[in-house]
Parts: sequence; C-alpha cells; structure tokens
Amino acid sequence: MKLRNSLRTFAAAGLILGAVAVSAGSASAAGKDGWLEAGEFGLFCTANQGNSVFDLYTSDGYFPDDFFKGSQSCAGHTTDDYTESYHNRDTFTWDVYTDPQRGGYQTHLNPTEKGNFNSLYGNKLSSAYIRL
Repeated sequence: MKLRNSLRTFAAAGLILGAVAVSAGSASAAGKDGWLEAGEFGLFCTANQGNSVFDLYTSDGYFPDDFFKGSQSCAGHTTDDYTESYHNRDTFTWDVYTDPQRGGYQTHLNPTEKGNFNSLYGNKLSSAYIRL
C-alpha cells in the first residue's frame, strides 16, 4: 500500500512538472503574428516602418497566401507586392525577391538594417529567404 501511494505521488508530480514545462513555452520570436520581435525580419506596408508588419522567422517562398495582421489599415491585405519598408531584427542576412520561389530581382538585407525599398523593390516583393 505504501509503495502504491508513493508511485501515485511520483506520477502526479511528474504530470505537474510536465504541464508546467509545456505551458511555460518560449518568449522567442514566433513569426507571422503581426509583432516584429528580436530574431525576426519585418516587411512593412508603408514607408519608414509604418503601419502593419509582416514578420518572418523562417523563409517564405510565396507571399500571395500571406496577409498583414493587426488593426492598422493594411491588416487583411496580402503581403504580395505590397511592402514599402523593412527592418531586419534577425542575426542573419535575408534575401528578398520580386517573384515567388527566388524569382525575379534579388537583394539582401543585413542584420539590424532597416530602411525603405527603392522603386525596383518597393511594392514588388513576393518571397524572402533567410541566409544561413
């Protein structure tokens, strides 16, 4: 009987610790949630990093199925061919392309770099890839 109670206590403690570990989660970047965090690359729908942000944590080869999130005026609009500025908060360089799947013109954006796209890239991006 004593052994059975000890095993029950041990099992219950294990379940509680497991639940705590799972619910604690991570405070790190999530991507595509509308919040530009450290470790992410952000594309904004207006100049000077304004309005809604499309935040990437991993590469995305096809923007036509992505949308801006949040309550700003760009929210709900597709990100494809609809970005005017950027902010790279990642520690890696990102390559952006004017067509899906690494097509069209390409440029790279270094870590911590932010700015506005020129006329070749502004409102013309369709894919982005992290350079590892």
